[in-house]
Amino acid sequence: MQQLESAILDAKSKKEQMIARARTAESTQKVNDMLSGIGGNTSMDAFKRMEDKVNTLEASAEVSAEMGALNSGMLPGGSDLEKEFRMLEAGDAVDDELKKMKGLLGGSSDGASASASTSAAGGEKKSAVDDELEKLKRDAGL
Repeated sequence: MQQLESAILDAKSKKEQMIARARTAESTQKVNDMLSGIGGNTSMDAFKRMEDKVNTLEASAEVSAEMGALNSGMLPGGSDLEKEFRMLEAGDAVDDELKKMKGLLGGSSDGASASASTSAAGGEKKSAVDDELEKLKRDAGL
């Protein structure tokens, strides 16, 4: 029994010695690397990394503050921004502009006649697109 306890204590002692030797070796390697400048670990590189890290943290904090203010409506126009998006989505200006562009692509200067010819030639495609657009508008509550 005493031999077993002695063996356990011996093993624990060896384990602690190995841990201490490993830590010493790591520390020695870090010091040697810093002194020789291997691996970009010079003091100027360390300052540059530290500066970059601080800049990143500051930018993250600023974005976080702005997002919090925007979500709570504290920024001027913050709540108006959502209203403006809803108005733009509900408006027919985009549809009118699309018809005008289709007319220009079709070679006609009149958007309505080009739209009608597109409708007549590919009525199936247009109705499927229009149906999908109407479905999306209904789903969005517009």
